[in-house]
Amino acid sequence: MMDEFEALALAAAAKKKRDTVQPVQPSTGQRVKEFFLGDNDDTTQNLGEKIGTALNKAGESLTFGVVGDEASAAAAAAIPGGRDYNERLAFERQQEALLEQTNPGAALAADIGGAVVGAALPIGAIGTLGRGAGLMSRIGASAATGAGMGATAGFMEGEGASDRTSQAGVGAALGAGVGAVAPAIGAGVQKFADSRAANRAIREAARGAPTTEQQKAIARALYGQVDDAGVQIKPEVFSRMRQGLEADLVENGLDNLPGAGSLTPKASRVMEIGRQMEGRMAQEPTAALPFSSLDQLRQHAGTAASDLSFMGRPTQDARLGTKVIEGLDDFVGKLGPDDIAAGDVAALKTALPKAREAWSKSIKSGMIDDAIEQEGNYLSGGASAIRNRIASILRNPKLSRKFNEAEIAAMRRVVQGPMHQQILNYMGSGLGMMGQIGLGAVGGPVGAAIGIGAAAGSRKLSEHTTRKAAELARALVANGQLSKFPVASDANRRIAEQLLRRSSTVGLQQ
Repeated sequence: MMDEFEALALAAAAKKKRDTVQPVQPSTGQRVKEFFLGDNDDTTQNLGEKIGTALNKAGESLTFGVVGDEASAAAAAAIPGGRDYNERLAFERQQEALLEQTNPGAALAADIGGAVVGAALPIGAIGTLGRGAGLMSRIGASAATGAGMGATAGFMEGEGASDRTSQAGVGAALGAGVGAVAPAIGAGVQKFADSRAANRAIREAARGAPTTEQQKAIARALYGQVDDAGVQIKPEVFSRMRQGLEADLVENGLDNLPGAGSLTPKASRVMEIGRQMEGRMAQEPTAALPFSSLDQLRQHAGTAASDLSFMGRPTQDARLGTKVIEGLDDFVGKLGPDDIAAGDVAALKTALPKAREAWSKSIKSGMIDDAIEQEGNYLSGGASAIRNRIASILRNPKLSRKFNEAEIAAMRRVVQGPMHQQILNYMGSGLGMMGQIGLGAVGGPVGAAIGIGAAAGSRKLSEHTTRKAAELARALVANGQLSKFPVASDANRRIAEQLLRRSSTVGLQQ
C-alpha cells in the first residue's frame, strides 16, 4: 500500500497536469496578421516587427521624422479592431527601443541607410547645387537645408504645440550650424575620392609605356614612312596656299617689315622663308616642293607660336605663328592627287600625324627623364632634385604648353603630392632630418642613433616615392593616352554632407 506521502505526491502531480493548459498554435491567418501588425507581447519582436521597426527608423532618417513611428501608429490605428493611436504609438516606440537593444547593428544600418538614400536624391536647396557651384553658395544652401531638416525633426518629435515649436527652433539652429560646415568637409571627402580616381587612371594610362629612347625610335620610324611617301607638291599649289595664308596674316596684324624693326619679326620670318621657297621653284619650271621642306616651314612657325611675353602670355607673333601651323596642317589635310607632282598622298596623311605625335611624346618624356637623372646632383637630396627640375618645367610657359591637362596634373603631383607626401618630403629634407636627429639626441646616445636612423629612412622613403611618382608621370606622357584626369562621382560629397546634416537631427529624434 502507498503511504500518505506517496498519495499526496500523486494527487499533486495529477492536479498540476489538470491545471496546465497546452498553448494553442496560431493559425496561418493569425501569423500573417502578427507579421504585419505585431503580436500581443510588447516585450518581444517577431521577424515582421523587426522589419517594420527598421523601416520606421529608415523612414524617419529619410524624411527627418515626417514618416516614422507616428505615421506608422496612425496607419495601424485606422485598421478596425486594432489598438487606438496612443497605444499603438507607445508600442512602436517600445519596438524601436527593443531593436536598438537586441540588434543595434540593424538599427544603425536603418538610420544610415535612410540618410544615404536621402543624400542620393536631389531634394531641397542643396540638391540644386552640384560640383560647379562655389563653396560660399554651397555653404548657404547647406545651412538652409540643415535648418529645415533640424526644424522638421524637432517639430515631429515634440509633444504638443508649445513643445513642437520649441524643438523646431532648437533643431533649426543646430541643423544650420552643422549644415554650414558640411560643404567644407564634403569637399575634403570629394578631393580624397578624386585623388583615388586619378591614381587609378595614372596607373592604367602608364602601363606598358615605352622608354624615351624607344619613343624616339618609334618617331624616327614613322618619319621614315613620311619620307617613303615621296610627296612632291606642285609649285602653283604651294604658291596659292602661301599667298592666301599671308593675306590672312596681314589682316590679323602681320608686319612684313624685315628684321628686328618688324612688330612681328618671327612670323614675318616664316613668311619670308615661304616666299624664298616659292621664288626658287619659280626659277625651275619642272621643280616641285618636297614635303620635308613644307614640314621645316611648319617648324619655323612653331618657333613663332611659342613666343610669349615676360608675363607668360602669347604675343602677337605667337598668335600668328599658331595660325600658320593651323593653315599648313589644313593644307596637308586637303592635299589630293591633283596637287602633287609625285608620291603617295594617302601614305603621307596616315604617317605624318602619327610621326608628329610620337616625336612630341619623346620630347616631353625626355624632359621628365632629365629631371629624374638629376637625382644625385643636389645636396638637398634626390627627391628635392626631381621636384625642383619638374617645377622648373611647370614654371616655364614655353615648356609647360607642350603638356596636356592630365600630364600637367601628374607633374604637379610629383612637386606637391598629397598631404602625407608633403609631410614625408619635409621629414626627408635637410631641416626635417636635423629636427629628427635633434629630437633623438634628447634621449642620449641611443636616442641620437635612433634619430639619425629615422632621418636617413625618411630621406630614402621620400626619394623613393618622389622618383616613383616622376616615373609614373613620364610613362603617362610617353603613352599619351590620358588627356584629363577623371573625377569621382559627386555622390561622394553629397552623401558625406547629408550624413553630417542628418547627424544634427539624431539627438532630436527619440
